[in-house]
Amino acid sequence: MRRHRIRSGQTGWVSVEMAFAALGIALAIVAGAGLFNLCLTQIGCADTAAVIARQAARADTAAVDAITGDLPDSVMVTIKREGREVVVTVRQDIRPWGDLLPSYTVEAQSRALVEGEP
Repeated sequence: MRRHRIRSGQTGWVSVEMAFAALGIALAIVAGAGLFNLCLTQIGCADTAAVIARQAARADTAAVDAITGDLPDSVMVTIKREGREVVVTVRQDIRPWGDLLPSYTVEAQSRALVEGEP
């Protein structure tokens, strides 16, 4: 018959270590999800800026109005003309972790040559 010895002073430590490990894993998952959300928002802003710049360079105001009308209220679009180029800036304030941490501003800019000009 085999006897097991319990070492004094070692009881309960495995549970505490597992609790801290679980907390660390949960925080890493939440941070990763927030960073993933930031990356997706940056890509979305860049795509939106490129599409609006192409339509504005073609002087298609109906398409620009349709695109900007479908955007959420948190998105700000700025369209400027600089010489023969149209410059579009899309800016969005997001809260990837809800109200726990401050908001971040994500911004993308795109340029397109105005069509039909010499």
